[in-house]
Amino acid sequence: MARAIRHDDWPARLTDDQIISRVGHGAFQRGLDYARKGRVWGIGVAGDGDIISAQSKGSGAHTYQTMVFRKQGARSAPASWAGTCSCPVGSDCKHTAALLIAARTLAQAEPDAAAPAGHLAPWEGRLADLLQVGRAPRRRMALEIIDDPGSMWGTPAGLSMLPLIEGKRGWNRQGASWSQIASGGLDDDVDPTVMGVLRELAGMAGGYGFYYADDRVSLTTAPARVWDVLRRGVAAGLTLTTAQRHGMPVYLADGLRGGIHLTREGDGDIAITPALEIDDVEELRRLQVPGLRLSFSLMPIGDPVHGFYTWMPGRELLLMPLEPRPTEALSRVLRGDGEAITIPAGDVERFETEHLEALTRALPVLSADTSIRMPRPTTLRAALAVHVDTAEHYLSTEWFIRYVGEDGEVRSSHALPDLAAAAEGRVEDRTAGRDIEGETRLAREVLNHLLPLAGRHPALWQPLDLRGMATARFMTETLPVLRELEAFDIEVDDDVPDYREADAAPVITTSVSDDEDRPDWFSLSVRVHVGQEEIPLALLMAAVATGEPEVLLESGTWVSIDRPEIEALARLMEEGRELADPQAQGELRVSALHAGYYEVLESLGVIERATARWKERVGRLLERARAAEAAGDPSGGRPVDGNDAGGTSGRTGEGAGGAAVPEGMRATLRPYQLEGYRWLDFLRQAGLGGVLADDMGLGKTVQVLAAVQRLIEQREEAGTDSGGAPQNGAGGQADGSTDEPTSSGDPGEPEGTGPVLVIAPTSVVGSWVEQAERFCPGLRVRAVRRTAAKREETLAQIVEGCDVVVTSYTIARLCEEEFIAQDWAWVVCDEAQFVKNHTSATYKAVRRLRSPSTIAITGTPLENSLMDLWALMSIAAPGLLPDPERFGQVYRKPIDRGDAEALGRLRRRMRPFLLRRTKEQVAADLPAKTEQVLSVELGAKHRKAYDQRLARERQRILGLLEEDTAQSRFIALKALTTLRQMALDPALVDGDGGNDGSGTTAARGAKGAKDKAAATPPEGQRRSGRRPSPSAKVEVLVEHLGPILSEGHRALVFSQFTRYLSGVREHLEATGVRTAYMDGSTPDRQKVIDAFRAGEADVFLISLKAGGFGLTLTEADYVFLLDPWWNPQAEEQAVDRTHRIGQGKPVMVYRLVSADTIEEKVMALKEKKAELFARVVEGAGEAETGGEGAGAAGGAAAAAGSGGLSPVALTAAEIRELIEG
Repeated sequence: MARAIRHDDWPARLTDDQIISRVGHGAFQRGLDYARKGRVWGIGVAGDGDIISAQSKGSGAHTYQTMVFRKQGARSAPASWAGTCSCPVGSDCKHTAALLIAARTLAQAEPDAAAPAGHLAPWEGRLADLLQVGRAPRRRMALEIIDDPGSMWGTPAGLSMLPLIEGKRGWNRQGASWSQIASGGLDDDVDPTVMGVLRELAGMAGGYGFYYADDRVSLTTAPARVWDVLRRGVAAGLTLTTAQRHGMPVYLADGLRGGIHLTREGDGDIAITPALEIDDVEELRRLQVPGLRLSFSLMPIGDPVHGFYTWMPGRELLLMPLEPRPTEALSRVLRGDGEAITIPAGDVERFETEHLEALTRALPVLSADTSIRMPRPTTLRAALAVHVDTAEHYLSTEWFIRYVGEDGEVRSSHALPDLAAAAEGRVEDRTAGRDIEGETRLAREVLNHLLPLAGRHPALWQPLDLRGMATARFMTETLPVLRELEAFDIEVDDDVPDYREADAAPVITTSVSDDEDRPDWFSLSVRVHVGQEEIPLALLMAAVATGEPEVLLESGTWVSIDRPEIEALARLMEEGRELADPQAQGELRVSALHAGYYEVLESLGVIERATARWKERVGRLLERARAAEAAGDPSGGRPVDGNDAGGTSGRTGEGAGGAAVPEGMRATLRPYQLEGYRWLDFLRQAGLGGVLADDMGLGKTVQVLAAVQRLIEQREEAGTDSGGAPQNGAGGQADGSTDEPTSSGDPGEPEGTGPVLVIAPTSVVGSWVEQAERFCPGLRVRAVRRTAAKREETLAQIVEGCDVVVTSYTIARLCEEEFIAQDWAWVVCDEAQFVKNHTSATYKAVRRLRSPSTIAITGTPLENSLMDLWALMSIAAPGLLPDPERFGQVYRKPIDRGDAEALGRLRRRMRPFLLRRTKEQVAADLPAKTEQVLSVELGAKHRKAYDQRLARERQRILGLLEEDTAQSRFIALKALTTLRQMALDPALVDGDGGNDGSGTTAARGAKGAKDKAAATPPEGQRRSGRRPSPSAKVEVLVEHLGPILSEGHRALVFSQFTRYLSGVREHLEATGVRTAYMDGSTPDRQKVIDAFRAGEADVFLISLKAGGFGLTLTEADYVFLLDPWWNPQAEEQAVDRTHRIGQGKPVMVYRLVSADTIEEKVMALKEKKAELFARVVEGAGEAETGGEGAGAAGGAAAAAGSGGLSPVALTAAEIRELIEG
């Protein structure tokens, strides 16, 4: 019977290496993970302690029967074991490793302390009697093995097995079929170890099902692991017999060997014949009589052959597995007809020199004629070849297994693509004659030496491809360690550089001289030396830009560049990237606008020479830069229409130097906006990036649009500057002289090809398009809102003839490969906090874009940690800051601890690339309010419903408008209200919206009953128990509220339609948002207001009539207007509930407008016809459809009767424009 693991059972003495030597390193690691996760259970011991079995949880829902057993005669050698499993691998798999590890843990546990001698207490005896469970004795099992002639149903001829169960009068077939064993029908009657063995045998049926009680399992076609299974079965008590009644024993015999004989024929030929050696088979040797040699007929088992059987004189059956397990080549030889291969005498010498060695490795030679020159033995030796391309510092490695003779000569060599795969026996090139098992053992030994190095060195068992400093570190750190192992040979190419770290620090020498061709430019010469060797400046700057801590020189010497003077130099070089010659040694052409870095360069104390004109211009420019940063005059550039960008008719000139506002810019820039635009334009033309981090509401978008407009206009100038002369000193006047450059200080001609790419949140894409059309009507702007699969045009087609492409972060990520394949003149990341996580896929996609420079725009460059700022700077100015780990050491951690010096260094380093102005600095007189229109794309079903309703209403109304009567306009106004509801949510008009069958809202009178459904779902929805899917606007609202609320902000949400507003509340609360709600039917308004003020809700949903005036809710700083209102003044009143005296935070106002709907047309008409909206304002106050007491018809009628939305509020032509678009 099976028992539990005991202390000091044989697995307790197993080592990891012993397990690995059997199953391989990969299977051992996975088995260790399985054991730690408890995926092995039901461990039992049988067979006098030699057999251990358990169940193993495989992948998915698979559970496998796993067994390990100590081989006979190996009681003093625990390493001599074998394992089988019902998994597809079959033997020595990860499940057997997991079982051994789990069993070893149990066996190594200290036994509980022995109970003290003495009698049990009375209660213990009674309790033991109570808990004692009687168990029926186990029934024994046997296997009937016969020489089966086979059947037409699929059982092949040869030996086959049938289970038998012990009965009162011997073995019975009834009740012991393979189907019962497979289904578990005998589990309660038979020892579980025996049942496990029988199930494994049943699994060898070769895909045949068991339909009859006498179905048999073929032993002839069983795999080689059948021998281990039968041995375990016999050890567990399974009987093997040749018949149910009066059967003879079946023996499992050891000692059978297979191989070949090499014999020399009389004519000199050599014959190669297959042979079996039975001298070590004890059962057959006992039958031999001196002087008489018995002959036995041995029949093969398996295909490929892995054993033989014979009938003994007493009709006993002898089963003999081949030992060791035969190779594929030997199996083919033994399966053949026994015919010899004859080598003619004339070819014997070539056979001995070219083929005999491979033959002896592939097949065991049982005997050979002494006249045959047998090859001397070879030794397997692993070799690691290291190749170094000195020009590129490129290092590669490859592994070889070599067969080395006694004289040291390499007889053959075989490459190993992956040493770890070879250690598991997975060798692709199985050339005849290779000792695969020996190679596997050797690979495993080498791998065991390499694994402890993995934490500090590369994964050496795989082919390495290293470049630059990785090559130097391998040669100086890894290679010496490998040589000390002496476990394999190491071969390194000749002429490898002497890799070493420089002893001396780098020395920087810099000089500035006048540029004779361009008076406004200077030649900056920079040289960096270490010892007698010069560091190429391009190499140094590339290393700084990518955050590399060292530079590797051609000689193999490397220099640490993590030094303040190198960092300062890198900042200067970044701004002056326009090399006169990219191959020149440190010759830069810089303008006076590089003054920001001159301060740092001057502080280095390494300037050899600087001209007076350079000093004079730089000094003046630094003074102007300081003055611009300190400027906070909000009076310049008086805005028109109350927006931050100013009006759309005037333009600001150059001012006190700098680039002029582009001709095509239709906006008046405030002074700080003008400086921001010039800063952006300078960075772009210098090929640099930056972060525009102005406060919200200061018009960052219009500053970027001005820079984009200037880029396009410069392209249109066809290479001439504003003065009409060629740029960059490429040409001159008719008399041969050159123009003196203007004071604009342009850093150079625009870099990059292709359009400008603007990436923004999905909801902001439409706003970019709208503002570009408003402020820069000459720009050709295209929005990419869909993935490539859903677009009719490719990105390449969209880009053609386009100045600006606007897309979302989501599309940029999903269509990453398409976007990185395109060249962009400039990349603008709006709301760049969306890519503050440098491990996200979106961040990585943006980093891969091909553009000379990138600008990040955000009002919150730092939200949670300095790593937010690092992420933005790594996109906008890659290489400016060190890698994340180094950044944390040098800046983040010290600054978090209050290190003012570290903070000062970081600010100085980022100063040219980070521009931030607050409202207090530059716009203290402006209302702290930002308004933005979010264009909302309708879903497919919503769009279909809207378009169908639009077609119906358009057909009906256009005919009525031909009459142009008050009644016809009244019906038209009612239809417009219906379309506004459809733009919000079709449920407000159709289906569950609580409307009548015609799709219009039921009229209840101007001052009728309250809408009781305002705060509860419609009846149909309550019956179904399902919440309706959110409309597109609700999805946009939820998307924006997520980050807003997580940052501690609070919001007001307004709508005219209370039924829609109550539905929005349901969806918000379903996402976990705390809400307050108020409409005209709210009984205790003050209680709701006080609750919101007290912080009991984060979002306050308010209807126009209930909260559009008379409230102070400065606790909120975000406002969402869900539907465009007919009355702009009422809209401003609602916004002013929070944007009023007492508000301490900037206010953000979002207007949600459904794209390509009546809402968009109303917004367009507001801009196009101010008088139209003046008339709409007069009549919108009472037309709150679906709200507090008015339906579409009723509300319109009441308005008409009270001088509100009268029939003359909109002319027939204006209504037609709204309905037709």
